[in-house]
Amino acid sequence: MSRNPIRLPDLEDDDDFRKKLSPLVATALPNDRKPALPDHQRIGEPEFSSDAAPDNRITGGLVQAAEKQARIEAARGIKRRFEYLMPERVGRALAEDAAAQGKSATTRLLEVLRDAGYPVIQEDLIDLRKLPKR
Repeated sequence: MSRNPIRLPDLEDDDDFRKKLSPLVATALPNDRKPALPDHQRIGEPEFSSDAAPDNRITGGLVQAAEKQARIEAARGIKRRFEYLMPERVGRALAEDAAAQGKSATTRLLEVLRDAGYPVIQEDLIDLRKLPKR
């Protein structure tokens, strides 16, 4: 049994829909099509200046980034996943505290364990996801 295709609404005249999609259009369209966008739709585009700090992931700092990551991984050793059950209020408080400090919950938990006397070294506290990409 075949169904008749559903007719989609004509969106050419829907200004509200266009306004809602404008941030997506500004980020998804290729550069050669962006000049056709009105200025109010290009507000969120990043501006590049020649005096900005270089991105180590692009400008040759790749070797240094890779070496730093290798040193950290060698110092901290093998990582294993451990799973512990704890009261929900404790887990939520840990996550909220970590978010307030701009850290991962794992990093915050390691800090708490270090302060309690466990053998946590400085390299354990480095979040490799926040290092420059290699």
